Amino acid sequence: MTVAGKFDNGDGGEFQSPALERLVRSLSRLPGLGRKSATRLALHLVGHDEAAGPAEELVAAVTEARLQVTNCSSCGAITEADPCRICKSERRDSTQICIVATPVDILPFEKAGFYRGRYFVLGGLLSPLDGVRAEDLPFHRLGVRLEKDGVKEMIIALDVSVEGETTALYLQRLFADRDLQLTRLATGIPVGGALAYVDEVTLQRAFQFRRTF
Repeated sequence: MTVAGKFDNGDGGEFQSPALERLVRSLSRLPGLGRKSATRLALHLVGHDEAAGPAEELVAAVTEARLQVTNCSSCGAITEADPCRICKSERRDSTQICIVATPVDILPFEKAGFYRGRYFVLGGLLSPLDGVRAEDLPFHRLGVRLEKDGVKEMIIALDVSVEGETTALYLQRLFADRDLQLTRLATGIPVGGALAYVDEVTLQRAFQFRRTF
């Protein structure tokens, strides 16, 4: 008998197995997982009879990650060694620093392999409506990092959103009196994108930052 056959939903849409229902509810709290997706995942996890099935492997992996994974005390990247390999590498340009909102934002740069500077993770974006103010983000620590590493260029790589724009402008004002080049990632029409389907904001920014060739 399959697991789906064992655990039919009750009248209220909940499983007759309290344990399975708790698992579904826990999984549905994860980002991007609704109840239907969480239910399919839960049934898959409990539906294997192997001695060490997916559930056991998942528990072991989560436990190991929670024990070993941390944030770099220097840049905020996800790492197991502190400081991280990027901050420790002598082949990285310490005078160039890329400002990102979250540790995940570092991954595309490292995957592409063209950037040879270092990073600093803000851990969020300024958003007064959500209660995220300047004192909630590590701007002071960023200032210390700029001074310590003798940074000459700060690249702002934040989301193109109201919060991203607000944070970028705050950074510009905060470090305006420093001998520091502030740059931002260019925005515009993506490679392979059809002009007819580009939204107005993207088109306007692409036109605004046009260049000669």
